Amino acid sequence: MALFSHVISTEKQALTLSLFGCITFACFGVGYGLFVGSHAILLDGVFTLFSMGMTGLGLVTAYLVTRPDDARFQYGYAHFEPIANVINGTLILLLCLAALYGGLTTLNAGGREIDLDHALLYAAVSTFFCAALYRLEAQAAERLNSELVRVDAKEWQVDTILSATLLLGFVIAMGLEQAGYGRYNRYIDPVLVSVLALCATLIPIKVLGRNLREVLKIAPKGEVQQKVQAEVEALRQRYGVECYSHLAKSGRRFELELNILVPHGQEWPVARQDALRQELWGRLGDTLGETWLSVCFTREARWL
Repeated sequence: MALFSHVISTEKQALTLSLFGCITFACFGVGYGLFVGSHAILLDGVFTLFSMGMTGLGLVTAYLVTRPDDARFQYGYAHFEPIANVINGTLILLLCLAALYGGLTTLNAGGREIDLDHALLYAAVSTFFCAALYRLEAQAAERLNSELVRVDAKEWQVDTILSATLLLGFVIAMGLEQAGYGRYNRYIDPVLVSVLALCATLIPIKVLGRNLREVLKIAPKGEVQQKVQAEVEALRQRYGVECYSHLAKSGRRFELELNILVPHGQEWPVARQDALRQELWGRLGDTLGETWLSVCFTREARWL
């Protein structure tokens, strides 16, 4: 495992391995779920199928956001990243809700018989498979210091947890059968579907909450906002000007606009304005990273 992980030397190799794993596991899960008649296994395979779509869309989006601005998208392509994440989050949330409805409906109808021997085999294989890919991706993300691979590794971590939950459920079902309570096993599959779907809704809700803030241009919270406010206050104190900031985050890029009201009696020629911009960037550049920075000067309050 460690030797194979060492061979992964680029983001492209790591994500290609992940995409291949998604395709293999999705086909295995959907096909095996249909074969043994288990909606829980089928749901596990469908989740992986959506993960494959998310990985593919993430790769396309990652390519787009690195493109420079052009005549059509004059502010660049950074806003495509949160939009793509909102689409992914919405689709997965709808899938979870549909699965939850199906599980509860089947449970209410009296459950479903499944082939426990085959189901247990699938759960064991899929848990090992997902755990191995998670470990490879996590090691590659740490070595490459890649956020893209790190997020992809988190998806495999979730798949590992889902598969392990299936394994635990089917082991409990085998135990019930051995103890003479096999009549309750028909409820195991719809219960697992409902539990998996309910737990999995936390993932898209978190994704939507974070990315909708960016799509709606809600000011980001935390260290960046505090740092910007501290620098704005420092500008007021240092130069005796009124300064108003507007901060937003779009994908991996921040957008910061500062409007400075110059009082009468002060002169701010272009060279002095540029010197202030350079000073400001020197203080905030490491915090903001890739940023669309705009600093405007005016003597009229109505332009703030």
